Amino acid sequence: MSIWDRFLSLFNGGMRAYKVQDVKREARIGITAKNFQELLEKGCNKLNLCQKEVTVVIEDDGTTVSDDSFFKKLPAQTVFVFLQKGQGWRGAGALIHDALSKLYCTSRKNEIAGQIRDLLQGEDAPEKIHIISQYLEMMQTNTDCEQRYEDEDWFEGLNKKYKSKSEVMRHSAQTRLRSYYTTAKDQVEKEADGEHKDLLLTSLDDILNQLKRNDFHSTYFDRSAAGAKLRLCDKKGWFRCEGPFDSDSCDKYHTINPYASKGYRQLFGLWNLDHIIEKSREVIPAYIEAAKNKSKGKQLNHDQLYKLLFTRQNLKLVQVGCHKKAARSSGNCSWEVFVR
Repeated sequence: MSIWDRFLSLFNGGMRAYKVQDVKREARIGITAKNFQELLEKGCNKLNLCQKEVTVVIEDDGTTVSDDSFFKKLPAQTVFVFLQKGQGWRGAGALIHDALSKLYCTSRKNEIAGQIRDLLQGEDAPEKIHIISQYLEMMQTNTDCEQRYEDEDWFEGLNKKYKSKSEVMRHSAQTRLRSYYTTAKDQVEKEADGEHKDLLLTSLDDILNQLKRNDFHSTYFDRSAAGAKLRLCDKKGWFRCEGPFDSDSCDKYHTINPYASKGYRQLFGLWNLDHIIEKSREVIPAYIEAAKNKSKGKQLNHDQLYKLLFTRQNLKLVQVGCHKKAARSSGNCSWEVFVR
């Protein structure tokens, strides 16, 4: 119980406001009570239930409440479900899970969406409304549709040449990898001295040819690509955030499916293919330094540069909320690794 709740409880003679409902959510009623017994009596009276046959549980997770010691630890406005003999309640989260587990049953989507809307009725917790409404939006997408004629809305604003979602997503991946190459070349032209610039630019030409042979890694965002190692999503198009550069995973469980709707496709533009060892602060400066310091008879190792700029060895897919833009201590890049 918060300090504010304690203050209100004392001010109101120990009375606090709660909500009670039956298992079918047909009625949700506000009541006040100063102890569990009073909650039980008033709740049964409001819901027309027999006290002797009622079990009281918390709406959110289905935890049973049966005495004052636990009841008084719960905050005001807690929602209680009054269950009769033989009835069960696993929590509001379980209802959402059950609905989501049926998402692939497309013939029942309207019915399931209706159930979720019913769950939102009368709900006044902004956080819960936000979470549930996200699931509802998810249901109203076309994850399985691939061709333009199947989901014309998804392609709104895109060139008519694209006939499938995978084509669009392949182009999206290519665009990102091309931008990495362009910014790397621009940095070399700006920062390298004249004596070594030609050598570095020739090396970058070799890298560009390698990128072309690999189709600028278009498979990164292509759910139709054969083999899980080629793509960053599953076969349905779901991407998972891999967490900040200094973490092994995302503890917020960010996920997105840009194949599902135009909105999700646009939001996916905010996800970053993040360089763990920074491209502009570490990788490119070290490559320029390698051109200066390598001894005669040695060559620049552009294969290593390619790995650090364009491959999964140094790239993580990160949702914008997990993307850390500050300078990082993810490991310095020594110029020696670029000499062979």
